[in-house]
Parts: sequence; C-alpha cells; structure tokens
Amino acid sequence: MAVGRTIWTEQDAAHERRRYPSARQRPGPQATGRERFWWYFMRISGLILVLLALGHMLIMHVLVELSGQEINFAFITSRWGTPFWRIYDLLLLLLALVHGVNGARIVIGDYVQHHTLRALLIGLLALITLLWLIAGIIVIVAFNPGSGPAVGPFS
Repeated sequence: MAVGRTIWTEQDAAHERRRYPSARQRPGPQATGRERFWWYFMRISGLILVLLALGHMLIMHVLVELSGQEINFAFITSRWGTPFWRIYDLLLLLLALVHGVNGARIVIGDYVQHHTLRALLIGLLALITLLWLIAGIIVIVAFNPGSGPAVGPFS
C-alpha cells in the first residue's frame, strides 16, 4: 500500500483531460492554407463583432434614447460627418457580412453532398455577397447628404 502517492491510470488521465483541457488538447484547425485562415478569421471576427455590435447598440439605442434624441436623417448626417463613424460602420458591415457568409458556406459544404450543386450554391452565395458588399460600401463611402434634394419621409 502506497501511502501519500497517487497512482494514475490511463482512465484517470483521460478524465482529467476532459475536465481541464489544455490549449494543446482543444480542437484547432485541421486543414491548411485557406481553410486555416477562415478558421482563425471566424474566431477573431466573432470577437471583434461582439465588441462592435455592443458598441453600436449602446450608442444607437441606449445613449440616443437616454439623451432624448431621435435617430433620423439629421442624426445620421451628423454621425457620418466624421471619418471615425464611417470606418466603424464599414468595419461592422464588412465583418458581419463576411462572417455570416463564411458560416453559410461552411453549412453548405457540410450538408450539400452533390459537388455540382454545392459549387453552384457557393458561387451564388459569393455573387450575392459581392453585390451587397459593393452596395454597402458605396452607401457608406459615397454618402453626401447635401448632394440630393430633400425628398421622402426622412427629409
């Protein structure tokens, strides 16, 4: 009888690894190249998106309401008058769109078995993404409230 000594079996070690996994034992990217990039991108962009989205919610929906202001065309005009807010919104748009589309690409890859259909769906997804991305960038970058007449319910 060994007093004061613990004899570890393989079963005890496996149990400890499940309870306290080290960074080396956590699942990481198995693929190399482009898939590895997207694996890291999803994790990093997810963290950044949480911060950007919380900041957006705090500023646009809490602080504006607490100060008694209203979100209207004049508010957006004053907000986008500085480069910081345009870059902030552009970053939010780019990360959210690319993060979501990459997730959809992964789902398509996981559940669509037919190679041609999978390639067609991913190509269609890429085309739609590109169109929305271009439209969003044009709106944020080229926004000039003084260039058009005041027409519509928001003027």
